[in-house]
Amino acid sequence: MSEYLSEELAIEILTRLTIKDLARFRCVCKTWRDVINSRGFAKRYRDISPVKFVTFYDKGFYLLDVEDKYPVIETPRKLDFPLDHQSMIDESTCVLHCDGTLCVTLKNHTLLVWNLSTTRFKIVPNPGIYRDSNILGFGYDPVSNDYRIVTFIDQSDSSTAQVFEFRTGSWRDSVRIPCPDWYYRERI
Repeated sequence: MSEYLSEELAIEILTRLTIKDLARFRCVCKTWRDVINSRGFAKRYRDISPVKFVTFYDKGFYLLDVEDKYPVIETPRKLDFPLDHQSMIDESTCVLHCDGTLCVTLKNHTLLVWNLSTTRFKIVPNPGIYRDSNILGFGYDPVSNDYRIVTFIDQSDSSTAQVFEFRTGSWRDSVRIPCPDWYYRERI
């Protein structure tokens, strides 16, 4: 990183910062931005950080520190949601996570993928979800080095798995399941 500070030591220091500080420190220089945005840094940060829990209540998203010495509910930190959350989210919002990146369902059934450490986000178009009870999954595929979102779109005689690939920025049909034997329970 520099003649005074090795990259290993700089990463060790950066992994001990809060998410909010990391977002600010990304602006210091291109080298720090690249280090903080790297997948290896995200994994290291996740491995040494205390256990966190993201929740939606009181019309906002909060990060709770599960290992904090104070009672969890008394020390929530409100997250700066990147959109006008009043019109976009409600109590039926679903929050999925993978390696510090959140996938949030919005009222119009579109999805928001939000990296808390970089504060970058992407709106993912609705693949054809028209109910609040669709099956939804979010994760990282190490083979393709890409995040993926998976959901099932129901037709009268089958369900089709839809996969969103961030590399292509689009949904694709994956597997068609004739006469699936699952049912959806509406949220109350």
